[in-house]
Amino acid sequence: MAAERLMEMLSFGGDVLVFQCKSLSSKSRDHRKGSEVSFCSLSFNRDSQVFSIRERQTQPMHRDSSAETALVHCAAAEDVQRRHKVPCVLLKLCKKRTSAFKYMLYSVCTSTEGKLQVEFALPYEMRDNISILQGPTLVWSHENSVFYASSRTGGVKEVPVPMTVRFIGELPLHQRKLVIYGTRSDVKNILYFIEEEEESCNAACLVPDAYSAVIQCMMVFSAEEVGGSFKSAVLAATSMKQLVCFENGLPRDVCPLPYEQPLNIRLVHALKNDCLVVVTFSQGNVCAVWKHTFQVASCWTGVRQLLVDDFVGCGTDQMLLVFEERDSSGELLSNFLLTDLCGITYSCGRSDVLNTSDAAQENFLLTVQALESRLQSGLNFLEDLQRDVEVKDRLILQSLGALTDLVSGREHVIFPPEQEGLVSLWDEEEDDDDAGDEEHDGMQTECAEALLNVDRVWQRVIGQSLIVGVVLRPTNNTSVRNISASVVVDSCQTGAAPVMNTKILRFPASVAHGPSAAKKIRRSDGDSGVSRLALVAVTHVAPLLTSGCIKCPIMLHYSTKESSGSPPGDCARVSHYCGQISVDLRDISAGKLHPRLLQDSKLNTEEAREDLLSLVAVLDVWFFIVECWDHTLADVQGWLQESLRVERLDVDPQFTADPSDVRLFRWEQKSPFQAVLSVRCRDDLRLLQFLHSLCDFLPASHHIQLLQSPRSHGSDLVQTLETEIRTIMQDVSSVLQCGEGQTTGQEESDATSEPLQRLREEWQRERGRYHSRLRPLVDATPYSGLVERLIDTQLDADEVALMEASRLKHLSRPQR
Repeated sequence: MAAERLMEMLSFGGDVLVFQCKSLSSKSRDHRKGSEVSFCSLSFNRDSQVFSIRERQTQPMHRDSSAETALVHCAAAEDVQRRHKVPCVLLKLCKKRTSAFKYMLYSVCTSTEGKLQVEFALPYEMRDNISILQGPTLVWSHENSVFYASSRTGGVKEVPVPMTVRFIGELPLHQRKLVIYGTRSDVKNILYFIEEEEESCNAACLVPDAYSAVIQCMMVFSAEEVGGSFKSAVLAATSMKQLVCFENGLPRDVCPLPYEQPLNIRLVHALKNDCLVVVTFSQGNVCAVWKHTFQVASCWTGVRQLLVDDFVGCGTDQMLLVFEERDSSGELLSNFLLTDLCGITYSCGRSDVLNTSDAAQENFLLTVQALESRLQSGLNFLEDLQRDVEVKDRLILQSLGALTDLVSGREHVIFPPEQEGLVSLWDEEEDDDDAGDEEHDGMQTECAEALLNVDRVWQRVIGQSLIVGVVLRPTNNTSVRNISASVVVDSCQTGAAPVMNTKILRFPASVAHGPSAAKKIRRSDGDSGVSRLALVAVTHVAPLLTSGCIKCPIMLHYSTKESSGSPPGDCARVSHYCGQISVDLRDISAGKLHPRLLQDSKLNTEEAREDLLSLVAVLDVWFFIVECWDHTLADVQGWLQESLRVERLDVDPQFTADPSDVRLFRWEQKSPFQAVLSVRCRDDLRLLQFLHSLCDFLPASHHIQLLQSPRSHGSDLVQTLETEIRTIMQDVSSVLQCGEGQTTGQEESDATSEPLQRLREEWQRERGRYHSRLRPLVDATPYSGLVERLIDTQLDADEVALMEASRLKHLSRPQR
């Protein structure tokens, strides 16, 4: 403590000003000792990497032969008369046999002279919240009272509002810069402007009232007065070992601090686009935090003083960490560290240059692991390329050999593909499913070659819903649109075709663990590097089980853009056979079609990804936004795992599943004060029970609001029905048009073709009438009537066509 009273350091103009207090010996009989204060300027030499004395004061700035002098505080402040910053130092004089303390505030006018700004005496010792601000103005607090003094006040003045001081400093405003932020006895935060001697109630524009009790120190690095309020950016260190960033009075980000009892916050402009926030603590601890990422950059202990300035003259700031002297050599700045954590580092008397924090070391370890993983992946990719080059070279040599044999007239021996390491692009073995595929080749209506590549088909049963999924391989074709799926069933077994609700989802990427797993996935899936799409269709399973067990072909429907020869706006509708599914009541009862992912969350297979897509397609989703502007959000993710026993899915760690119920949860943290919770379930009652439990867990300061609810089932049904109506109208139109093309020109058929022509005209009128009435939302009642009338019209047309065909066949029979 004595060393701190005898020497103080201050950074100014890229140099270090060192104020020293020396005792004077007295030869008088009463042995009274005096003291004197002097200062010198030190500059950093980049060649020798040490601080050397550039200018030394020849005469002491202050000298008193009858009192002991101590250095209390020093800082740089703006001199309003000279309109530039000047170094200032506060001295304390104490005489024996007196209980009063005399204080003197000096400013350094030139490199060798000091000027006395204000002088006063106090009946107590100044200890708390001492600040030297613009003026220069000295501000301090004592027993819930705030005092200030300057050359303009002519003495000490007291702030008329008693408060517990949280911050004394300057706001970056054009006027009203000197401010005091504190808390009154009624637990209300206030701002007091020293120049205007008035109180403001807009303290919440800087920091919320809930944080006032835990704030230890703060810094305002931007402020703008708009309409009687403030737009501000504030950094505050709390007693909870947190560094909190506030914007316009609301918390935006939080960084955990490694030490307790913060004292001061400094800003270091180390980079053009980023800077460091340096927090000093008691017991000589210092912590640096990146302002952009808000993560701890480095920590130091045993620091005596922290100075910030451009000591090396590079245009940006550096930190000068002055450590406790290990020897009594008396040399100034013999143990320091000068760094900006961005490439500039000079040290003297230090063996450990940088002491990174645990978080920084963990980040370094994760970075190294990521680089190793990328290196391993690159090596595997190079091995694959090398194998491909070898195969190509071998094929080129074989082609040259075949060409040489052909020119020479020799017979060329062709080796089997397996011997050359090649894989056939055509299936050489056919099974029953291939035979079933041949039966359905005639269902392809527009083109013989499908524009979409189908990987596989799966099925699941969840509750009363049948989920059918089709994995589509990546393709460069961009003419495909309006994709849907349908289940083709026998109307004699089920009575009617089921209505399918189709969704297009992105198939989750394969997650490999280790090099061997990555190779296996890469060999089994040639397009693993490209994302795949999955078409998932949902329908009711009960109508399909009326006959016990049925096999249903799966058809993929899509539209293609107009070709070069077709008129603009014309689209071709294509139906493609994908495969078939088997719906058996015994399998459903045994749980063979139920997603296994709900029972085992550690699954990370293709079947697990199919289970996840099935759950996402069949479950309704609700999005809720959870906010808390007073402090950080509660650990909802941990509460879900502990209270509801949900488990994180390895196939997609963003989701957690409830093994006791068909529910999925996703907690997406937007910021430490805001998050989005998505809940997927089928039962509205279970959703209400979950929300009730969640509201009981969340503190009163948290706000939860519904962000998005699922679309009504009626809307999905109506859109599906509308699609079916348009499909039926297109099919009936094609039937009637084909009937018109097959009309014969015989005079004998004119009488019988009149009913068919009349039915065609009636169909065209009905088609025009109902086509004009179609809307994006169609009611089910008109739809049922329309379908019945269309079916009756089609049956009548078919009956007339059959009668006409029979009559023509009878007329063409030879007469006996």
